[in-house]
Amino acid sequence: MTTSTAVQFFDCHRGRVAFRVFGNGPAVMLAFHGFGQDNTAYQSFQNQPDNGFTVYAIDLFLHGKSQLTSGSLLTKVDWQQLIHGFLQEQGINRFSLVGFSLGGRFSLATLEAFADRIDQLWLIAPDGITRSLWYRLATQSGTGRWLFRYTLQHLSVLNRVGHALVRTGLLNRTAMRFAELSLATPQQRQLVYDTWTQFRHIRPNIDSIAALLNNCPVHVRFFTGAFDRIVPGQYILPLTDRLRQYDLTVLKTGHTHLIEQVAAQI
Repeated sequence: MTTSTAVQFFDCHRGRVAFRVFGNGPAVMLAFHGFGQDNTAYQSFQNQPDNGFTVYAIDLFLHGKSQLTSGSLLTKVDWQQLIHGFLQEQGINRFSLVGFSLGGRFSLATLEAFADRIDQLWLIAPDGITRSLWYRLATQSGTGRWLFRYTLQHLSVLNRVGHALVRTGLLNRTAMRFAELSLATPQQRQLVYDTWTQFRHIRPNIDSIAALLNNCPVHVRFFTGAFDRIVPGQYILPLTDRLRQYDLTVLKTGHTHLIEQVAAQI
């Protein structure tokens, strides 16, 4: 089993995937980072030598050094086929999953295809369980995507709308500040648009996932931030309300530092 922290690559039918391997524990964990990050987000797991895992931290497409076939739309089947090929190439049979924020959506999509091979599922402030109204409006129709692109290209309009929503209480001030930081440059705005639109079909089926977790011996752990306004703790409820058993850890932090806080817990 590989233990090097150098960047490695896996070629698949949808592009090229970059990953690093942290640790050398007997159990395998696939790790998926959040928006705007790369596989080094899980470097802190390397600093916990007794966690029992060899962590394969994977760059999501459009992030880090992973490259999605130009202009292509990633589907859930594409992703599941990619993971199947990756597991075969690395000689991995059983494994666990950890996903932070956007990576939580990819962890859930992975679970749908491989539940009988998964030992643990760790979801850290996961995206994909509660879909926001704004996300649906911006991605699920051609008109919505056009309007989304227009507002990103005319940031003053977006700022006026955002601050108006803050004043009326429909948008949290912390979330507005996070959006301003995430959209500060043209490159960041393009990444937001590409990520939201090209990953729009990676939509976990919560009913199916709940049934799988209730019938497979997967240890499910949720980690949320007590001060997280980006993915608040209540966003996990559509899934947890359907589960018979899971563990929940609420950490005294916001969204940004959750991975490091989780690493310190293991």
